[in-house]
Amino acid sequence: MFRSVCGVCLVLLLASPAWAKKIVYSPIVHEGEKEIEYYIEWYESSGGDDVVGHEIELKYGFGPRDSLGLYVVLEDTNGVSLDVKRYKSEWIHQLYEQGERFIDLATYLEYQINNDPTRADKVEFKALLEKSTTDFSITGNLVLEKELGVNATDGTEIGYALRAAGRWSPRVIPALEAFGSLGEVRNPKSLSLQGHLLGPVVNIYLSKRIVWQVGLLWGLTSGSDDLRAKSQLSWEWY
Repeated sequence: MFRSVCGVCLVLLLASPAWAKKIVYSPIVHEGEKEIEYYIEWYESSGGDDVVGHEIELKYGFGPRDSLGLYVVLEDTNGVSLDVKRYKSEWIHQLYEQGERFIDLATYLEYQINNDPTRADKVEFKALLEKSTTDFSITGNLVLEKELGVNATDGTEIGYALRAAGRWSPRVIPALEAFGSLGEVRNPKSLSLQGHLLGPVVNIYLSKRIVWQVGLLWGLTSGSDDLRAKSQLSWEWY
């Protein structure tokens, strides 16, 4: 497995991210768990348009350390129409049992099929890391993204996602999240042109099976969105 992960990284490093879904992924997989997620976010595009993005996902933990997910991604620009933009599939592989080592680790592989034939498909690799205690958890994702096909641009883009969460209440978990897109691996952008977002997020457990996440993210550089608002509703069952 380690050689396979290294191979994926090498392909990516030798090759523009749309960090659409602002979610920090945990490396922990639960065998037999089924999950439906509805994610929605609002932001203002670089052209001044109001964009509302939607993602609907079905996930399944098909093994003790593996899960698969299928998505459909839709966008509504200026309230004109709701269009299907792309389809995605994801595979998360947890490298060892939770708590077996100081940091939990998993790999994440995603393939995106663009619904617009003039736009490139994409492959995305993430390293998922997490350290948890009874009082807090810190989760980090290292992101590499590469366009594929005849319409692809050269270069692999690199980004990150970070989350620090407190666990002082079983029903309400506050967190601080950060997301960044740094540009191409071989030619990163200057700091002012990079995209960096930071803001508060809270997970609210409406029941044992239903979780609602809501957050606001502010841009920290001129290359960032000014503001992104996001919400995700998750229903989990076995």
